[in-house]
Amino acid sequence: MPVPNNIQNGDVPDASLLMANFNFLGDGKGLRRDTYSGLRAFAQTAPDTPFLCLATDTMQLLFYCGSTSYGEDGFLVVAGG
Repeated sequence: MPVPNNIQNGDVPDASLLMANFNFLGDGKGLRRDTYSGLRAFAQTAPDTPFLCLATDTMQLLFYCGSTSYGEDGFLVVAGG
């Protein structure tokens, strides 16, 4: 959604897109911390939704890509052992 360039002082812009992003992050889908098994269980609750995560037991930064046909059931190692 393009940002309008005609906003005037006193205007109240529609914040629905911004709130949707805050809600997405608030649901833990932006950056999630848990054990690897906990992250796998979380991914199963919304298997098509990608998210960035830290596996606290393996100390790996992972990306869940939203498709179990890539990586290890959808998880790709970004950094760590």
